[in-house]
Amino acid sequence: MTSEPIPSPSSAATDAHNILLIVDAESMLKRHPDSSLDPAAPTGIADGLVFFAAGNNSKEIVINDSKVTLPIEIGRLLHFRGRSISLIAEHSVVIYRMTVASSDVVTEPALEVHTHLTVPAPDPANPTVPGSHKADDHFWACTAKGIGVEQCELSFMLVNQQCEAVGYFSWTVGMEITE
Repeated sequence: MTSEPIPSPSSAATDAHNILLIVDAESMLKRHPDSSLDPAAPTGIADGLVFFAAGNNSKEIVINDSKVTLPIEIGRLLHFRGRSISLIAEHSVVIYRMTVASSDVVTEPALEVHTHLTVPAPDPANPTVPGSHKADDHFWACTAKGIGVEQCELSFMLVNQQCEAVGYFSWTVGMEITE
């Protein structure tokens, strides 16, 4: 059990628009059994394997159709995190590069890592009493600059339970910012 406060990793995090990239890791590995093991030459993937959840509305889950529309205030921070669909974390997603074509609609994304954060977790002996452990958080951050469509390339790896990369992938998506 912890009585220490759990601070936000940054004051900007509370004002950021959080976007979760959900990767269907098992389907991706089945579709690409010989995926690249070279981060400089990732396997390109097509539609249907990456999904988005954004905003405070749980119904805003956007299927990958090579363009995602984000109604966001100009000047607002965007935080992108990647996760996989898995029961016991057979494979995790680690985004290692995120680039934009021109930086006209959003700023160039930058990796942010916050270490040794206190994360709440249930105590197995007493699940109704919260416990905690230390973990690191990471995300890609950029700022919405204007209305329009920006081509974004995401490079990510699928990592097994032994923290070994089992495949490197890239995905290009049009990110449309509307106000």
